[in-house]
Order: sequence, then C-alpha cells, then structure tokens
Amino acid sequence: MLRMAMGQDIKTVLKGLYAPLLAMGVYVFFSGLYGYFIWPLSGSYDILFYDMYAVFGVGLIAIALCIKHDTKLEYIGFLALIYGVITIFYGYSGYSLGMTKEPAGMFALYALVGLSSIVFYFVSFGIDSGKVNKPLLYIEALLLILGGLAAAYIAGSAVPSHLKMFGQYVPFI
Repeated sequence: MLRMAMGQDIKTVLKGLYAPLLAMGVYVFFSGLYGYFIWPLSGSYDILFYDMYAVFGVGLIAIALCIKHDTKLEYIGFLALIYGVITIFYGYSGYSLGMTKEPAGMFALYALVGLSSIVFYFVSFGIDSGKVNKPLLYIEALLLILGGLAAAYIAGSAVPSHLKMFGQYVPFI
C-alpha cells in the first residue's frame, strides 16, 4: 500500500480502507465486550486482555470514521497516543504481576502495539499535511509487524490449552 501511495494523495488511498477498517473495528470492539463480560477467564485476565481489545476496536472505528468524513487524523492520532500509553501500562502491569505463562512475550506484545499507537500520532500529522515521513511509516510498519509476531507467539502457546480448557464451556449469551 505504501508503494501504491507514493505517487498519489495519501487521503485518496486511505478512502479505500474505510469499509475494512470499520468492519474490523466493529468486530474487534464487540468481541472485546463479549470477552470482557462473558468469557470466563480466571481472575483479572479478562481485564488484561479484553479491555485492550475493545479499545483497539474503538481506535479502528475512529480511524475509519475520520477517513470517511475527511476529518484530520491528528485528532485520532492523539487518541491513539493516549491509548498507546495505556496499552504499555497494561502490559507492564501484567508483566510485573507475572500474569500469563509468557509474561515477557505478553509485555512485548503490549509494548510494541502501544508504541505503534504512539508513533501513529506523529504519522497522522504527515497524512494530514500530505507530506508523509517515509522513515516514520517504516517504523510504524515494523512495530506493527513485530507486534503481530508477538501476538502469534502468545497465541501459539495459549490457544491449544485454552481450547482444551474451554471445550465444554457454553456461555449464557
């Protein structure tokens, strides 16, 4: 997408992302709420994991609406900055409390995603002005890729045991 955008107005390129971002944001937001209120994670694990999932959904919805209504992304970037700091705090809290079987991996996930949200604040200024800072975009992409790899690592270690553990669970909703 970055290569495609190099010769075009970045806002024009982003217009095509409205529907996918909105759909993903709505799904992630409601999945986060569902997990927070219904999924039976022990102790405070639902707070650790599902709070941030719902927050991520709100961020995606906000970006989609900003693109749709041609509003400045810097306002959503500021929201992302705040969410990024909160995400890193959640990750640090979970790490310092020794939550999960892989606290370092969990902290890496939260730190990388939180940092990408913080960097998005600065990227948003470039998008709004039409002068995108390529090195900053590459940093943003790298943080998201590394965050995705950390998520895959966490999922790889958690999914098999969770599937077995919750195999008989039937939620009331």
